[in-house]
Amino acid sequence: MNELTPQQKSARTKKLNKIRLKEKKRIVSILEEEGASIVKFDSLIETYLDAHVIYTQMYEEWRDEGFPATSVHTNKAGATNEMKHPLAQQVKDWNDKKAKLLEQLSLTPKIQNKNTDDANKQKRSEDFHNYNKKWGSDK
Repeated sequence: MNELTPQQKSARTKKLNKIRLKEKKRIVSILEEEGASIVKFDSLIETYLDAHVIYTQMYEEWRDEGFPATSVHTNKAGATNEMKHPLAQQVKDWNDKKAKLLEQLSLTPKIQNKNTDDANKQKRSEDFHNYNKKWGSDK
């Protein structure tokens, strides 16, 4: 990557901070809708946001290069080898890290469906108890 001027660094920092803030608002609003304690997840949210910003930066660099799948590398002996593009690997790794953090925040569809199913089971159990209380057999 080419050396950035101070103005370019400043613009990049502002852009990444804007991305971070937008994602934080999105995550916090989802957690609030779920009734989760934001304070409880604060450090985990910050870790996720760091991973999101790094992923976004790597993804944009890879996109700007045209999403090459491989790159050519020449080793010390002079042999030329084709290998997986470093940015492609980084994007994959950071995407995996983001997915694990989202799972820890209970923000994956699998966990949200489980929570919904548990709430539905609780509701059905309460409904059955109320029905049985009202219409149950006299003993």
